[in-house]
Amino acid sequence: MVIKVYVDLGSQPCRSLVVFLKHSTIPHEIVEIDLGKGDQKKPEFAAINPMMRVPAMKDGDFCLSEAIAIFRYLTTKFPNAFPDHWYPADLCRRAKVDEYLSYHHQGVRQPIDTVFMTEVLTPMFTGQPVSPEKVKEEEKEMRKALTDFERVFLAGKPFIIGDEVSFADIMFVSEMIQNTVSGRHVTEGNDNLKAYVDRVTDKLNPIFNEVFDEIFKWREQYLSNKK
Repeated sequence: MVIKVYVDLGSQPCRSLVVFLKHSTIPHEIVEIDLGKGDQKKPEFAAINPMMRVPAMKDGDFCLSEAIAIFRYLTTKFPNAFPDHWYPADLCRRAKVDEYLSYHHQGVRQPIDTVFMTEVLTPMFTGQPVSPEKVKEEEKEMRKALTDFERVFLAGKPFIIGDEVSFADIMFVSEMIQNTVSGRHVTEGNDNLKAYVDRVTDKLNPIFNEVFDEIFKWREQYLSNKK
């Protein structure tokens, strides 16, 4: 049975999930939901995820939401349908992926996404100008989060679990790419972190660029409108 996965590729967790799926042989169908048009509020989608958020998944009569929960469900149901490095069978290596995934939303996504909301989304939806003072304060928290990530989770390794890319890496890098929409160079001044982001990108291409194309186009349009 083909599993339907509902996503909006403007969403960081959605992109991470799609990149993983495209590197697997899991039988799936990607169904794109346009959050800007309110597709998530339609009754047929709300029946799948009453929270009306993406990503969501439908496997027969079973429905599930949240990217990490979906990822764990799929890797458990189809343990032989993806390269082991995405979510290693080895207990200790898998636990390291889970450690980062447990930390991700509060430790990384929140401080990085806060800057994106202030710089891009809030002005877009309210018409209010960006507050440089607010951005400056939020940048401090973002820089601290990036420093903590590099010190604790990367710790001199090529990837979070060592010498191979995992789902933890794509979750992190997707957040980094989101913040480039405004023209921000998130890794500016940090050659080590930039090299890491480049390694993940290179390792996952050409699928990475295919999935992230919507963000690249958004960035191009956003910067063009600011001229």
